[in-house]
Amino acid sequence: MRKVRMLCLIAAALVFTGGCSEMRVRENSSTAYAMVRDKFAAQQSYEFYGRTKVLSANSANGNMVNFSGRKDGTAAYMNIRRSHPEQSRAQTLSLLDQDGKKLYARLENDKDWREAGLQEAVLRQEWNNWDPAYAFAQMDEMKQRIIPLTSLRSARDVAAIEVVLDSAKLKKWLASQLREQQGARVQSAASFWPYQPSVKLAWRLTRGSGFAAGSAGAQVQSAPPSDLNEILKRMDVEAKYTIYYNKSSMLPTSITMSIRSAYNFRDQRVQEHSQVDTYLQNYGRAKPIPRPA
Repeated sequence: MRKVRMLCLIAAALVFTGGCSEMRVRENSSTAYAMVRDKFAAQQSYEFYGRTKVLSANSANGNMVNFSGRKDGTAAYMNIRRSHPEQSRAQTLSLLDQDGKKLYARLENDKDWREAGLQEAVLRQEWNNWDPAYAFAQMDEMKQRIIPLTSLRSARDVAAIEVVLDSAKLKKWLASQLREQQGARVQSAASFWPYQPSVKLAWRLTRGSGFAAGSAGAQVQSAPPSDLNEILKRMDVEAKYTIYYNKSSMLPTSITMSIRSAYNFRDQRVQEHSQVDTYLQNYGRAKPIPRPA
């Protein structure tokens, strides 16, 4: 009887210890995330670059978007190159954010910067797609759980954590983005360079056609609100961020966002898997930001 009682006590102790260990891992992961986020937010200057990958089995498109940018004080600059393989062309857009209050844009053939004006909302969406600072804001708002990654085989001074986002919040955010695009589409038609941005969470569904270009592929921006609501109702979406950071400085070296979505469109179930890779470098040594004339 004593042996049985002792075994029960040992089993209970092991369960309790395991639970405590798991709790400590979660706490450590959350602490690491908070430290990396805060250290990054405190940086006055840095540079970044990255690309998107469409990983769906039925897609032959590789890098749909290549982007690069830098921050210097309260100003930030970004260059975005969007590929259109089906039309054998690419477009380049440069964006300039002054103090987070005014956005300027410049096409590849333009010499001068133009104020975003009526295009402010849609161009800000495009900016947020690739801005690492916005990625951290999105993680803060939507994080569901934070998991440490222990199987890294890279340099010893690099660690990683995975931030899984809440699917319900993702769908709500996507709905607001799409509805904002629908509203802005009417306004931008009067602009001298109408523009439709992409939304990362449903790439094919929301892929914009860029500046002054005919629409290509399935685009929900032209769908009536009732159809949009039906699409969103039956949509499944999940996403996670993986943050790689330097153990000494606690600054991120790269951020990978993996996105999977499935939705009904034009009588077919569309499944997507895309990835956005962002690399960060030159903390405190970024090049000066151009200023509009």
